[in-house]
Amino acid sequence: MKPNELLDPKCFRKIQNNNAIVIGAGPSIEESRVQNYLLEICSSGRGKFNTAVSGNMVVIAADGATEMCLDLGIIPDFVVTDLDGDRESLNRADSGGSIMVVHAHGDNFDKITSQVPYFSNVIGTTQNLPLKNVYNFGGFTDGDRSISLAVEFLAREIVLVGMDFDSKIGFFSKRKISNLELKKKKLQIGKYLTGVLLEKSSALVTQITTSNHDSSFYGVNKYKVI
Repeated sequence: MKPNELLDPKCFRKIQNNNAIVIGAGPSIEESRVQNYLLEICSSGRGKFNTAVSGNMVVIAADGATEMCLDLGIIPDFVVTDLDGDRESLNRADSGGSIMVVHAHGDNFDKITSQVPYFSNVIGTTQNLPLKNVYNFGGFTDGDRSISLAVEFLAREIVLVGMDFDSKIGFFSKRKISNLELKKKKLQIGKYLTGVLLEKSSALVTQITTSNHDSSFYGVNKYKVI
């Protein structure tokens, strides 16, 4: 894929005035009750949604959560990734029609050069000054970058699943962690940014939690324990 073949922000228009479910890779998504909740909203296939959430639904998956989504038969509309997630799952999502929102930073250049050329639907992001074809929509971790997309492009309602910033590192988040303390610090930064972001959002925000993995932050209008 050549730089001029990258997508532009128009691809996010489907978020505007629709409902967005943002799925993080926290440990709660390993629980059957959370997976059943997702299946109640999204049937096995794109575009078929249950009345559990009214209106059109846009599915945004944060990196490692993509693997779980695909296991349930859910193809995300958008996958927000710095390419740390399961490579096969990222390729499957792209082949299935997901738009890959690929984040570039100093530690993943090799992955970008080896994986991005094989994606069909890509838009690039950065945490630094945006370039002609690389954008900055906010966020620090894949999880809060996913939420940033929903807020930036004016989702009417945002449902958060798997945003377990205060829990252990989940199976779908990262298989191997070289520095656990650094990973936890990054999650706390992501949690703080999420609270700041949601407090300024006009969207109705619901956090889906479980008794095992409760994580609360500012800006959430409703908590639903399942």
